[in-house]
Amino acid sequence: IRSQVVPQITALDVDSWTQIGSGGGLAKCYLTWDADFKWADGRDPWIPVISGGLLGMSRRWWEETGGYDKEMLGWGGENLDQSLRVWLCGGEIMMASHSQVAHMWRDGSQKTAARYHHVGDTQRNRARAIFAWYGEFADKLKDYPSFASRGPPGGDNPWYGDLGGFNEVKQRLGGCRPFAWFLKRFHDIYEDGGLLPPE
Repeated sequence: IRSQVVPQITALDVDSWTQIGSGGGLAKCYLTWDADFKWADGRDPWIPVISGGLLGMSRRWWEETGGYDKEMLGWGGENLDQSLRVWLCGGEIMMASHSQVAHMWRDGSQKTAARYHHVGDTQRNRARAIFAWYGEFADKLKDYPSFASRGPPGGDNPWYGDLGGFNEVKQRLGGCRPFAWFLKRFHDIYEDGGLLPPE
């Protein structure tokens, strides 16, 4: 089965390590043109973009999709890659509506501060996902100074690294759909978010 499931994400009380409240949480996200993600509402169970590593899928499908990109280091961008990898290459992502995972949201307090050394480059990770999956839409990154200043895309040694692993995944899975298919599949979210015109 080529499915990925994600729980609803609720809040964690860091003093008692218990879930705050008993209602539903967040699960659904969408991509922005600058390779970020935003939370979205919706009643249907389909998840365009996962928020991170809270997911479940069969080992077989994980291995077929190639798992995580080995060139992405640290946090950020892996959720974009995983979401597009699944949707564009024949899978689906659904919310497990009766499953909840309490998350420790960083609120600026010392209690929720990160206690690890940050590794990697989040922008590089995000760019890898975009240049691997956006196709002709990847040109939109030029409109964002934080990406445009990093150097031109393509060439023998692009700043975001070699994308050969993504091409291997696409070949192994028999080709994958273009990003335009994804935009059409979730047009209502992208129109509501102001990223696509209504027509």
